[in-house]
Amino acid sequence: MVLFVRIDDRLIHGQVVEGWVNYLKATRILVADDRVAANALQRSIMEIAVPQGLKVTIGGIDEICSQVRAAGENERAILLFSNPTDVLQALKSGLLCQSINLGGMHYVPGKRKLRDVLSVDDADIASLRAILARGIAVCIQSVPNEKPLQLAKVFEACSLS
Repeated sequence: MVLFVRIDDRLIHGQVVEGWVNYLKATRILVADDRVAANALQRSIMEIAVPQGLKVTIGGIDEICSQVRAAGENERAILLFSNPTDVLQALKSGLLCQSINLGGMHYVPGKRKLRDVLSVDDADIASLRAILARGIAVCIQSVPNEKPLQLAKVFEACSLS
């Protein structure tokens, strides 16, 4: 069962492994990212970043969504995406979720900074709007002890709603 769906362009890193895994008592991390799945070096680096005993599966978006649908109830999984466009693709492929955690989308040229941890381009905004339009709650929260902030409120404050 997927406990938590997160968008974070770093995918597996300390906030996920030390913060969210422990907080949620997760037993597995699923990474849904076509580019990372196709890059053996990136996959290896992410796999060694995961503590022993925690299962990790890295695959393409469609492959991971199939695994999610087939997963048993005993699994306590965190599902990671690097960007909202990939999440929207997964939702269109049948992924079901009620909420999404927005952990970090860092600034690169061509993006605009909405918050310290949130920089978006037009494609990100369009995908996030489409996710919100599906009735899915999206909140910005880097670590479990941080107060969540609703994305819709950030969009409003930035005149993006």
